[in-house]
Amino acid sequence: MFQLGAFTDEISQDLAHACDVCRDYGVTGAEIRGVWDTPVQGLTQRQVREIKRIVADHGMRVCSVASPFGKCELTEPAEIAKHMDILRRCADIARELDCRVVRGFVFWRRGPETPWDAMLDAYKPVPDILEEKDVILGIENEHACYVGTAGHARLFLNRLRCARVQVVWDPANHVHDPEAVHTPPFPEGYALIADDIVHVHVKDAAPGPDGAVRCVFLGAGSVDWVGQFHALQGQGYGGYVSLETHVNRRGLSKKIVSKYKRHLKGEGREAPSRASLAWLRETLDPLAQGRADGRTK
Repeated sequence: MFQLGAFTDEISQDLAHACDVCRDYGVTGAEIRGVWDTPVQGLTQRQVREIKRIVADHGMRVCSVASPFGKCELTEPAEIAKHMDILRRCADIARELDCRVVRGFVFWRRGPETPWDAMLDAYKPVPDILEEKDVILGIENEHACYVGTAGHARLFLNRLRCARVQVVWDPANHVHDPEAVHTPPFPEGYALIADDIVHVHVKDAAPGPDGAVRCVFLGAGSVDWVGQFHALQGQGYGGYVSLETHVNRRGLSKKIVSKYKRHLKGEGREAPSRASLAWLRETLDPLAQGRADGRTK
């Protein structure tokens, strides 16, 4: 059975407090993107050691180093070189934290055409960096980048041909991408990259009355999370599904507020994070129990 993680900075910049919240809901994986108002690539060695201590003291582990690698301009060689250094630094941080997954992207999308050859050329140093550092780069499909859908990710991996580059599957980001309008994230999108998933981000999204896609509370959007979780379990996925809250309390419906009222405590996104984790527990616990009972659901 896969395990539950969470972006700690969606809960709090205070890592110890974020881990306290995680422990309340049985979260075992900490996804590190920013801590103490410092982006992961800017952390000092002392801070990295403190992260390792805090996470271990809470009986958790770091499940992903959520770097910003690749969120840069494809046409700017100096930016690309800087991001290769970010990848090296985040890989070192990952190893220090006993984690092998570093999250990354494939360049800001500029215009309707996808410059595959230029993207692949810019990625040429990546396999050697990953081999040297002994980590896996998980490419997150991000609608603001050239790889925004499951289909884009499939094409990129097929052309890159590097076993150390896999997919951080974000079904909600797939929904956000206009090119995915006729391809639901599950089952069609998932089927394209199922064998190459190293990590999963959990949030939801749906188009509003004006047609613009927005993040919404889990289960209220276009992602069939129940079906997705069943498929991950059925395929034997053993990694993490990691909550990326991405909704604020004021965006919660009256129905959600009423149902999860006792969980809605804390500042900022802590309250909707707690409600989202409660939803995940309600959804995942029966799935885990079914596995324990030897039943197929």
